[in-house]
Amino acid sequence: MSEEPEEDPKQKTPDMRRKIEDLSRSLEAERKRADEYLTRLRYMQADFENYEKRVRREREDLVKMSSERVVAKMLPLLDELQIALVESRKLKDAEAFIKGLAIILGNLLDLLRQEGVEEIEALGRKFDPLKHEVVSFIETDSVEENTVVKELRRGYLLHSRVIRPSVVEVAKKPLKAGDPSPSNNVEVTTI
Repeated sequence: MSEEPEEDPKQKTPDMRRKIEDLSRSLEAERKRADEYLTRLRYMQADFENYEKRVRREREDLVKMSSERVVAKMLPLLDELQIALVESRKLKDAEAFIKGLAIILGNLLDLLRQEGVEEIEALGRKFDPLKHEVVSFIETDSVEENTVVKELRRGYLLHSRVIRPSVVEVAKKPLKAGDPSPSNNVEVTTI
């Protein structure tokens, strides 16, 4: 049997110390790198939050500016209406006043068209519940049932989306003698 020489514990100590020192240095380097990553992450997070705030402000400004643009275009029409009102008091001829109002109305409609507003065609069209709001029915045989026979208030689309439906009256077939009327279908209960 051969015996292996035992290592001197004193000799192990410097090697262990060196390994511990190396591991300590590595650990410290990794801590510094982790701190750098954390610092970068905090800066990136702050940058992103600032970006979100800037985008939100820009969006709000864009909405305000688009409203400002439309209002600025409408101000001349307001001026024209105010002038027409003042001048109408001086006129004895209503025809000139009516022509002036028609011109102003045309200008307003042109402005609205430029902004993507369209009038909803209703009169003589089939009733469309997405574009028309029925307030009453007119009994008639002169037009097909469910046809718009009267427009009480014009409706409008903005970029093909309904912003205000047309208020209309719609045709329905007249009741003939012998047809059950709605009032005949009502049950009356007495107590």
